[in-house]
Amino acid sequence: MDVTFDRLNTAHASKLRAVKDMRERSALRELSNMEAKRRIAGEAVEQASEQLANAERYRARVEAELYREMLSADAISVSELERRHHLIIGRLTEDIAAAQLLLDKAHTAQDQAEAAVREARTLWAKRSAACHKWQEIERDVERITNAHVEAAAEIEADDEVLLRYRRGAPVQAGGEPS
Repeated sequence: MDVTFDRLNTAHASKLRAVKDMRERSALRELSNMEAKRRIAGEAVEQASEQLANAERYRARVEAELYREMLSADAISVSELERRHHLIIGRLTEDIAAAQLLLDKAHTAQDQAEAAVREARTLWAKRSAACHKWQEIERDVERITNAHVEAAAEIEADDEVLLRYRRGAPVQAGGEPS
C-alpha cells in the first residue's frame, strides 16, 4: 500500500497501526488455537495407533489359544472348534477394521489440522508484516510532521527577524529598505 505522507496525519497513522496490531494479535491467537488442535489430532493418531496395535495383539493371542485348543481337542468336536474359531476371529477382525478406520480418520483430522496451521501461520505472517509496515509508516509520518513543524517554526522566526529588520532599517528615497 502506497501512502502519501502529506495526506496522513500522526493520529490517523496511529489508528491504522492500532488496527493492524489488533489484526496481528487476532491472527496469532488463531495460529495458537490451530496449533493446539494439531497437537490434539496428533495425540488422537497416537491413541488410535495404540488401539489398533492392541487389537492386533489380542487377536493374535486369541488365535493362538484357539489353535492350541484345536490341537488338543478331546471333548469338543473339530467342527465345533472351527465354528467357534471362525466366530471369534471374525469378531476380532471387525474390531481391527474399526480400529483401522478410527486411525484413518485420525490421520485425516491430523492432516486437516496441519493444513489449518499452515494457513493460519501464513495469515499471521502477512498481518505481522503489515503491522511492521504501519509502524514504519507511523514513524515516517511523525518524522515528516516534526520536520514540517520545525520548518514552519524556522520560517516564522525568519519572518520575525525580517519584520524587525524592516522596522528598524532607515527608509530610502524609493520607500524600500536598503
